[in-house]
Amino acid sequence: MTPAAHLTSTVVCRDPKASLDWLERAFGFEVTTLLTDAEGQVAHAEMGFHGVRIGVAGEWFGDMLGPAVMKSPASLDGQGTQFCWIDLPEGFDIDAHCERARAAGARITQAPEEQFYGARTYRALDPDGHVWNFRRHTRDVAAQEIEAATGLTYAVQTAAPAPEARSPVTPYVCYADPAAAYGWLEAAFGLEPHIYVTDAAGGLAHAEMTFRGQTVGVSKAWSERHAAPGDVAGRNTQTIHLQLDDGIDDHHARAVAAGAEIVRPLETQAYGDRTYLALDLEGHVWSFGQTVKPMGVAQWDAELGTVTLRRPAATR
Repeated sequence: MTPAAHLTSTVVCRDPKASLDWLERAFGFEVTTLLTDAEGQVAHAEMGFHGVRIGVAGEWFGDMLGPAVMKSPASLDGQGTQFCWIDLPEGFDIDAHCERARAAGARITQAPEEQFYGARTYRALDPDGHVWNFRRHTRDVAAQEIEAATGLTYAVQTAAPAPEARSPVTPYVCYADPAAAYGWLEAAFGLEPHIYVTDAAGGLAHAEMTFRGQTVGVSKAWSERHAAPGDVAGRNTQTIHLQLDDGIDDHHARAVAAGAEIVRPLETQAYGDRTYLALDLEGHVWSFGQTVKPMGVAQWDAELGTVTLRRPAATR
């Protein structure tokens, strides 16, 4: 059996405290992990939603990231280098969820509607300009039906894209050359080809890869709100973290052999995880980790000098 992994897509915000509060009010996310430093600033935060885990971080840069800089879309004229799909559970009232988001000030760029691929979806922008896509499965649709309805062509690793292969949250990473990225991510990080959909001209329409049961989308910058890091001077608006159950040293060696730029070396952190950060061929930031020394909240606060709370002190 292939060892499992856990995926966390982290959105970068100008004011992470305000963003934590807004994401709770608008989308119903709940703070699950919050570490603040001695000045009360957010050091690390995670939110949960029906089994989905999302990270929230402030803008940051420094030696640990090499040439990469993490920015909010609000600092990049609204452009982002990733967007998130959230798959909602069966029977979930997606229309009510959209109205909740709208009432909290979300900009709804696509109202809930049925899609040809068997889902009801809507799209929203948060106050920082991140693109959020919410989707609820409504019916099973074969690849042949999608091809007949759209003129697109499926190229899949397996006989058909199995619904169970999709994880509840799918970050889509924007590339200038998604076809090259698709091959590189397999060689460097061990992501497995899953779905590659092209139009009549052979251009990318939709692509997904999997990693130990988790789904990652590979996308072109398909609107004015999307960009590859090269379009915005190497900046990133989100990161992807993949938490492995084992094999972190072998994974790091594979990435190095494939030419990944390691911007934070493989080492065991004070909070008990062995981690490294790498840039892909277009400058997206990927982080990988494995817990080697499990710790409780009191232990990691003592090691890191942080304070773990339920929510930011200003909004408790």
